[in-house]
Amino acid sequence: MNEPSSEVMRSTEAPARKSRTYSAAEKAEWVKKYRQSGLSQREFSKQAGIEYMSLYRWARKERERSKPAQQSVQSTVSFAELQLPASTQRSAWAVELALTNGTVLRLTKDTPPTLVDQLLRIC
Repeated sequence: MNEPSSEVMRSTEAPARKSRTYSAAEKAEWVKKYRQSGLSQREFSKQAGIEYMSLYRWARKERERSKPAQQSVQSTVSFAELQLPASTQRSAWAVELALTNGTVLRLTKDTPPTLVDQLLRIC
């Protein structure tokens, strides 16, 4: 005789999510908060409880909208010659090197190259 068997059917599909509709102002606010957070889009969306792909699209659209404005600002940039005051004191140093460790190395034009090499090695 065949005994009835019990089987548990498991769905491999993700549960349906309820999607929420956001206004343009809300989307802009979410993008602003994301940019101020310093987090990745994925981490921010997880913490905020919003869909990652939604945040991705909103940020991309905002970036695309701001491109024409950035391009027009860049096209108006120009250079102007600066008139520097004549220096009243001449420096005795031909070269001044400020190293990342805070050391400042000042050399005259008469400094032998071998000494420069030695100084750079120890600094």
